[in-house]
Amino acid sequence: MTRITVVVDPGEVVQVVRADPADDRVLEAARAFDADVIVSGDRHILDLGRWGEIDVLSPAELIDRWSA
Repeated sequence: MTRITVVVDPGEVVQVVRADPADDRVLEAARAFDADVIVSGDRHILDLGRWGEIDVLSPAELIDRWSA
């Protein structure tokens, strides 16, 4: 089994997801990692659709995008 992990230390605090402020930690980590995509099943995060330069996709959308 292969495990890939990257631990990031977000350098900024964001306040984007008003309905669930704890979800902002996901955004902070994604930005700190310079992520291209956030994959989530959380509706508050999915409602963003895109955050800055980062696409926000459900797992099914990711599979659809990369298997096409």
